[in-house]
Amino acid sequence: MNIFQNLSDTFSREAKKYTTLFLPKHRVDIDCDDTPIRAGDAYCRIWLEDMNIAKDVDWFKQRYPVVHAAVRFHYDSKLVTIPYLAAPGQLKDLGSNNLDKVIQDRYPLTPLFPFNQGLVEFQAGLFSIAASDSIGKFIETMGRFAKLLPVPQLSSVLNLAEPVYRGIEDLLDIGERRLELGYQQTFSDADAGSSNFLREGYFAVILAEEHEINSENLCVVNDNLRLGSPGSTKVFVRDSKPFKGYSYMLFRIEKRKQQDWESLTTIKELVAKAQDAVLSGEYEKVKKFILPAIQTEIYRSSDITKADRQQMIGKIKVFLQELGLQGAKVQKRSLHSIMQRTLPPLDAATEAELASLEQLFQQNGQ
Repeated sequence: MNIFQNLSDTFSREAKKYTTLFLPKHRVDIDCDDTPIRAGDAYCRIWLEDMNIAKDVDWFKQRYPVVHAAVRFHYDSKLVTIPYLAAPGQLKDLGSNNLDKVIQDRYPLTPLFPFNQGLVEFQAGLFSIAASDSIGKFIETMGRFAKLLPVPQLSSVLNLAEPVYRGIEDLLDIGERRLELGYQQTFSDADAGSSNFLREGYFAVILAEEHEINSENLCVVNDNLRLGSPGSTKVFVRDSKPFKGYSYMLFRIEKRKQQDWESLTTIKELVAKAQDAVLSGEYEKVKKFILPAIQTEIYRSSDITKADRQQMIGKIKVFLQELGLQGAKVQKRSLHSIMQRTLPPLDAATEAELASLEQLFQQNGQ
């Protein structure tokens, strides 16, 4: 998609001086694990948590504020780009009487995606666009479409990504737009040797030069960027105050060890079908047809980390065995419930079967 490069060129050419920093975890009011993320070990999601625009534009009368973000990562062994647009209708806390107010809403910019390989490239821009009724309606429409993309099972909406991206490109081309604050970064995995590794936590982009602000006073309280007492203690939670006078965006990288299992529709339905078959005594049907279908779907799914594949298959097999042995004593479970169970030690035959499956799908590029 050329727009990713177009925006990169725009940021390089038009971006004003800004400061960016990753807030250390002792400057955040909640605990987080900022250990570098290894490829294949976790699910990630990027949020726009907080934004502020300085009173240097007659917002909504002369110009509309629009936040555009794009995240590019490997999905199904291919690079995909997920666009997002936060339109004025979503930025509802802004009005003529409170233009310096921090926006309280939180916007997921990506789905919860498995970080399985490669790099995660991130762009975000705060644009202002000359106000008109037609432009306002176009912005609202593109904002509604963009909200459809950050869903857990990305494969179900991936075909919408490019049309939405093209619509955003058209919007930025046809309007008299101006880049107020632009930022781009590339995150690597824990083993790449880069200082910009992917990790859980908050990072801020502030329209100011480094000497204008004291970064040691910056902190995050209730997902808002604020000013508080410096130091490694949590005193800032009590005495912090709003960070005003600058345009900025505050983002968060979320890390999870588990996917939203119930969103994996095909796998969920196959597991339910297998349970019904076991309870009906159709063990051979489960063994010959349904379980192999579950295994294949898990290995082919782009919404699952590599580390979860064998765990999922193992937990499902163990539960189906328990269900077959104990019948009515064991109730049917949701896929989410099955995934919460501890996986007992597997027998040698099951371990060999899973190792063979892993090797087979690696050879086929899955």
